Amino acid sequence: MAPRGPKVQPTAGALRAASAIQRDAALLASLPELIDRETGIREVLEILQSIIAQAGDLIETRSPELVVAARAALTRYHDDTLGQAE
Repeated sequence: MAPRGPKVQPTAGALRAASAIQRDAALLASLPELIDRETGIREVLEILQSIIAQAGDLIETRSPELVVAARAALTRYHDDTLGQAE
């Protein structure tokens, strides 16, 4: 078994989502939307995608590792609906 990294505290959005689910079990049907809304992850991914698209080359000259990590995160958490509104 691989060693675990340091324990990370849940974000405020994750705690809000958990609280909403505990209050109303009917929310289980819309759980993915609730998590997206409360954590703001979809918005953050869209902003990251936009930054990389518009300034990736500029950032890459100063910190190539940062751009690689950002692109890896976008690939890992890619969603077919991400960026379709553009």
